[in-house]
Formats: sequence, structure tokens, C-alpha cells
Amino acid sequence: MDARLREGIRLFNAGRYFESHERFEELYVGAEEQHKPFLEGLIQLAAACRLVCDFGEIKGPVRLVHQALIRLENYQPTYLQIRVKDLIAGMEAWAKRAEAAKPAEVDRGAVREEIPKIRRRRFLFFG
Repeated sequence: MDARLREGIRLFNAGRYFESHERFEELYVGAEEQHKPFLEGLIQLAAACRLVCDFGEIKGPVRLVHQALIRLENYQPTYLQIRVKDLIAGMEAWAKRAEAAKPAEVDRGAVREEIPKIRRRRFLFFG
């Protein structure tokens, strides 16, 4: 796994969505064409999460999540060691909860705390 992808995932999972977005973009610039739609999806997810966390927006970010998931759907169940199927399921469920959230839930951070993590596929070797 590319170090920039690993770092972008680490930053995303730590709630540092702006920095995560930046790492994913750095990787995107030099990526092979076959990886670009996938990376665009990750970039969109990071941007959506930043808008929710830093600005308290919901409608636009939820729309962005749905656009990202369309880009990611062809990369299931895993791609570049990322558990894409799990990520899609988690983000879809989160987007539904975010849309249904009351403004007070958004203000006190409940929606932010529920953002799913990007999980990597772990390899198990039996000898």
C-alpha cells in the first residue's frame, strides 16, 4: 500500500479530514488511470466529512457522500487493501442518520462522532 494512501486513511480515521483530503489528492495526481475514480471517491468522502465537522453542514455533504459511493461501488469488496464494501455500507447508514438528525444533534457533535472509519483488509497467514 502506498504510504500516502496509508497516511490519508490514518488522518481520515483520526478525524483530520482536511489533511486526509490533501494526502488523497497528492496520490491522485500521479495515480494510474484505473485508480483515479476510486481515489476521487475517497477525496469526496474526506471533503464531505470536513464540511460536516468544520462547518456543521449536512445537506451538501450528504449529497457528496452519495456521489462518492457511486464512484466506489465498482471497487467492492476490497480495493487497494481497503474494505470498500464495509465503507460503503457504513457511509450509507451514516448519511441516512445525518439527514434525519435534528440541528441540536449536529451542533453537539453526535453526527460527527458517528462518521465511519476506513478499514483496511488484514491478511492472515497460516503456516
